[in-house]
Amino acid sequence: MILRVATLLAFAVVATHIAKTLHLFGYFKTIYNHHPGPCRVIPGVEPGSEDVTVSTNGLAFISSGIRGKGNQSDPTIQPPLLKGRIFLFDFNKPENNAVELTFTGDFDKDNFYPHGISLYEDPISGEKRLFVVNHHISDQDRVEIFRFDEKQQSLHHLKSIAGKNIYSVNDLVAVGPETFYYTNDLYFTKPYPLAVKMEIYSGLSWGNIGYYSNGKDTIISSGHRFPNGINVSPNGKYIYVATLIPGVLLIYERKKDNSIQEVKRVDLHTTIDNIELDKETGDLWIGCHPIFHLLMEHEKNYNNPAGSQVLRLRFDDQNSPFENIDVREVLMDDGSLIKGSSVASYYDNKMLIGTVVHKLAYCELIAF
Repeated sequence: MILRVATLLAFAVVATHIAKTLHLFGYFKTIYNHHPGPCRVIPGVEPGSEDVTVSTNGLAFISSGIRGKGNQSDPTIQPPLLKGRIFLFDFNKPENNAVELTFTGDFDKDNFYPHGISLYEDPISGEKRLFVVNHHISDQDRVEIFRFDEKQQSLHHLKSIAGKNIYSVNDLVAVGPETFYYTNDLYFTKPYPLAVKMEIYSGLSWGNIGYYSNGKDTIISSGHRFPNGINVSPNGKYIYVATLIPGVLLIYERKKDNSIQEVKRVDLHTTIDNIELDKETGDLWIGCHPIFHLLMEHEKNYNNPAGSQVLRLRFDDQNSPFENIDVREVLMDDGSLIKGSSVASYYDNKMLIGTVVHKLAYCELIAF
């Protein structure tokens, strides 16, 4: 009798976990297409435009070419396209296409596979520094810091940062010339593919949030399931973190010692990726994967469909900014426009939508 009860309980636990996983991975979702206005694909930016961040004057920086995401089985994707690159798109001249930036300085560009990016603009000098997560070929993740030269359309390499707590970095946000918060999405890393799959499917919360300053990388918050995109409010008071698979936005208050304290959790009921901000209003723009299991199949074969979704979050009450949050779906697409949206970057009623391993789209926001 005891054995029978134990067996039934074990079956119930397993069945519940399977049901939750199927729900989180979007097996029961349907996509209904709608766009906020006219949209077009920006040619030449592929495979992937995983992260996009925009400056105060409308220059968008785009990362392309995550290591390990190249689809060698697809004959239309040639090896030169698998190189890591940074592109620039000018929102002020949206009729133009994106241009590839060149690198200067002592930098190993042949082992450059960019993921999350963040732009730091010096409030006094106006200097623009681009921080880039680099999945280096050595399997040692690092953060590269570049100075942007607008006249030369180039990125001058300033510094590479590595550390024992910088090991499975997904995204980062710069808060100073050489200071940043970052997310480690998983505990296991690239050399252990089976362990990575186990961590993703089992629901283990072994990801974390780190902080780097003055040569020291420190884990400041642990116990998260696949922490992904990260950003900071325009006033620097709050840190936003997207947890990919649970689809929960974590909001933290930033303390004077740069530690963080959770103040709010927002369940967005979708798979959320990178977070960008409207620097004037503080609105959050989030790239999402409405059906996550299709994204995983798309990463294996670019021809497989994957949906795209963009959410905008507006905090209505400035005195109590997280009491009333307006969530609006700006775009939903079944792959007809782009596949696997990972980021949405906004500027002056215009938007760029990046993807993990597909293309880059531009939309005008007329009705949303």
